[in-house]
Amino acid sequence: MSKKGSVVALLSRFWAQSRNTSKLYRAVMLLIFGLHFILTWAAMQSLIPGVEQFANALVARALLEASLFTGICHFLVRPYLRLNLVGTSLDPVSIAFGLLYLMGLSAFYFCTSTALGKLQFLNATDLSQLQVLAQQGQQGGEVSFLAMIVMGSAESFVTLSLWSFVYLGWHFQKNKRALQQQVNQSQIQQLTKQLSPHFLFNSLNSIRALIFADQERAAEVLTLLSDLLRTQMQSQMKVRSTLQQEWQLTKKYLEIEKVRFDDRLTLQVKLDEQTLHQEIPTLTLLTLAENAIKHGISQSSQPGFITLQSYTTDEQTWCLEVINSHVSPQNTSGTRVGQLNVKKRLELVHGKHSQFVTSDKNQQYQVWMELPYVKSLNR
Repeated sequence: MSKKGSVVALLSRFWAQSRNTSKLYRAVMLLIFGLHFILTWAAMQSLIPGVEQFANALVARALLEASLFTGICHFLVRPYLRLNLVGTSLDPVSIAFGLLYLMGLSAFYFCTSTALGKLQFLNATDLSQLQVLAQQGQQGGEVSFLAMIVMGSAESFVTLSLWSFVYLGWHFQKNKRALQQQVNQSQIQQLTKQLSPHFLFNSLNSIRALIFADQERAAEVLTLLSDLLRTQMQSQMKVRSTLQQEWQLTKKYLEIEKVRFDDRLTLQVKLDEQTLHQEIPTLTLLTLAENAIKHGISQSSQPGFITLQSYTTDEQTWCLEVINSHVSPQNTSGTRVGQLNVKKRLELVHGKHSQFVTSDKNQQYQVWMELPYVKSLNR
């Protein structure tokens, strides 16, 4: 590829990076533009004598300076950082090249800024014509152009370096959060997949118990299980599901167990309509219903119950409860693998914004969860 073609390709890549912006970035750059305008305007007011006569030129110069700075940052600094430094391991060579690039841009920035003061309608704002004052307030000599280039370029270098450092730091934190989210989702998916064998084992045990006692019921349960597994395999591909989707899945499972236990199982469902579109980790409700059956209903020959209820507590939180009768001895409580699985996934999804509490008293076992309420989900 020719040198001209390489330059055109590089400019195309820079332009493509410049067009790819987020709302947050645009808002921050607009804020930076405003601050730069105010600071430039205030600085020139204190440096230029007779400033009242050149108010319009002062405002125009401040606008052009702010536009120049934000333009260089957006069209020249940001694309370079995204193409060469963002998302990479910062080795000394890439850092050195980045600093050299910023030094070149700093000289360009200062020379362009100085050239603005040479324009006829901005001549009154030309800072290169300012003279240094001696100690007694006497007029001294003019600052040499070379000294102005060195000082101006150094100041521009510090400013552009600071902007670059903040931008790279912001991207580092953003990438770190994205990576952590990917890790969390991967862990959640692994934990969700672990529930499939656990669930299937319990369901097959239910069918096995019915085969010799009532073959027709066993066939009915097997049909329900086939439908349930089809739905469950589709749902476990998602990290989160709505409470309504979870209930539709859990309802199929409880229908299977209702055939098995008949009058020994009483089901009470009190799901607040305002919570049906709230999201929870996939298979949460099904897992807790399984635990209620395995450790509550099946451990006793007496009639038992399972209560599923949800409700809002305030504008920020909502609760989900699973309560079941529990009259079996404490030493048959089991390992609670499914319950620990649910608790871990809640922590991965919501962090400190959720609570998972269990209690076992008065022959009732209760699982209580408090979750963040998202208004936008209930439209």
